[in-house]
Amino acid sequence: MLPTLGIIAGNGLLPSELANTYLKQGGQCYIIALEGECDIDLIKNFEYNSFYLGSVGAVLDYCRKNKIEEIIFVGGVNRPNLKSIKLDLTGSLLMAKIIKQKFLGDDKILKVIAKFFEGKGFKVISAKDILSIEYANKNDQNNVITDNNPSALDLKDIEFGIKVANDLGKLDIGQSVIIENGYVLGVEAAEGTDNLITRCALLRKKSFGGILVKIMKPFQDHRMDIPVIGPDTIDNLAKFKYNGVAVEKTGVIVVKEEVTRTLANKFGIFILKI
Repeated sequence: MLPTLGIIAGNGLLPSELANTYLKQGGQCYIIALEGECDIDLIKNFEYNSFYLGSVGAVLDYCRKNKIEEIIFVGGVNRPNLKSIKLDLTGSLLMAKIIKQKFLGDDKILKVIAKFFEGKGFKVISAKDILSIEYANKNDQNNVITDNNPSALDLKDIEFGIKVANDLGKLDIGQSVIIENGYVLGVEAAEGTDNLITRCALLRKKSFGGILVKIMKPFQDHRMDIPVIGPDTIDNLAKFKYNGVAVEKTGVIVVKEEVTRTLANKFGIFILKI
């Protein structure tokens, strides 16, 4: 029997994708929707409850009430002003642990949060632990999953992008970079991937071209902040006429992969798993 799963959900498609997959596998899950982040329309057909960001004690009570054993943190969360977060007593204890850190990088904060929840008796797992069953039977021999293939120049840009992303990832900076003809147009900062795509479109020498490269940071906790692309990513790349996207095969989740692939084929964009 599968353990009861709690999905602490930010924005994007991944929370509903995970819940749907887990139910198909025969498990039971509950979604802890973060107010102002999680799109309720995407999860309304699942068991869920909404909580504000600092209500950690209420989240723990909800998890215990529903006998949740394992927890996954997924979905984007807009970086809040730490001073403006409404904290309950347990949330204050967690915040105190966070602000003790000398450098408040995303990965370090997420590791503190994971350790805190594990200290309360929950096992924190990766989204890939659930989706791996679904993807295990897929043939990844052909790294290009779309009809379009990257050009020789695209491949050089991808190779360069991987190096840049890896070097910056060691400093806990971003998961994505955009490269055009050997130049770094932009690195993902606090604004997220979609805003990176929009921003870099204005920096190109032409009105088209460029590659999005998205990988996991070298020292990133694989349970937290898993990089994701999906239909929205492809829509945005198409809107600004990019050539394609390269994602780390074992580190980036392609949510709704068939839909994402079909959309990329429609717009002539390649998806390369590296």
